[in-house]
Amino acid sequence: MVRYTIVVLAAVVFLSGCGLQVDKYQGQTSRDDVENMGMNEKITTDTQNPRLIKYVGDSWGLKQDRKLIKEAAAEVPGVEVKRVILEASQVWVSVDMKNEDKMSDEEIEEWKSEIKQAVYKAVPRYNIHVKIK
Repeated sequence: MVRYTIVVLAAVVFLSGCGLQVDKYQGQTSRDDVENMGMNEKITTDTQNPRLIKYVGDSWGLKQDRKLIKEAAAEVPGVEVKRVILEASQVWVSVDMKNEDKMSDEEIEEWKSEIKQAVYKAVPRYNIHVKIK
């Protein structure tokens, strides 16, 4: 019986010693910390992800996106937009350019990159593919 009492007292002393330093324990989190984990700014229902479509109405949709894409690509000088195809998260923009047959492959890739950047700035939620005809 004495042996049992000593073991129980040793266990109580040992376990209570671990529990007394809760404030200094690195892994200690409160319920508020867990609920707000990753929230560095004011909590709102809006998101900062430009690829997430949240509001339905006149401000977005396939027709509006197609129009924005066409306008953005047409703003690049010397570009005439022929076709815009939207499919899920992919966009294919076919354009016609002046003097395209005289351009090198590097110049064509630079133009594709410039058109892609212009479209991305207008509608960032799509993966953009540019084809110069």
